[in-house]
Amino acid sequence: MAKKYSFPEPGCGSCQHLQYAGNSVLGTRYCGGFPKKRAPRRFWASDPKIKAPKWCPKRISPPVCRVYGFADEQSRDLDFLTSRNFDHKHDQYIYPSPSRYKLRLETSLGINARTFYERVSHGDLDDFLMEADISLGEVVEIDDGLHPYFFYCLSWSRFVPAPTFDPSIAQK
Repeated sequence: MAKKYSFPEPGCGSCQHLQYAGNSVLGTRYCGGFPKKRAPRRFWASDPKIKAPKWCPKRISPPVCRVYGFADEQSRDLDFLTSRNFDHKHDQYIYPSPSRYKLRLETSLGINARTFYERVSHGDLDDFLMEADISLGEVVEIDDGLHPYFFYCLSWSRFVPAPTFDPSIAQK
């Protein structure tokens, strides 16, 4: 049975830029995440209540795609254990060590994480995978500014979400 992965979009409730005028139930919501020269922007009644609006200053449009390759050959050899211990029948996620990776490529695909995962599962992104020369064990990041999603290349036709990958630990 195929596992169904979810890609939730974080809302404004967890953002440090959310401000209220009045109380939090009946008050007016403002976003203070814009440059200091601009006043906070007011949420309109038509803006979503839970998800971030289209005009969110943190949102990156189109989303950025980053590919993390191995830092050296020793890291590639050590990663063999990570992919070998993954059992697709019981495990839903994979946990590669970010210290074994470095940023190799940054580009824009124009699609979000959910679309990337669905297209890769159906083989629709073969041209991008060939162009980017993604090899086994590499990590692909899709970042829309709100929440980055990471995918581990388990095989050429299978990408597995890697939820704990921290790019700040990856080598520069």
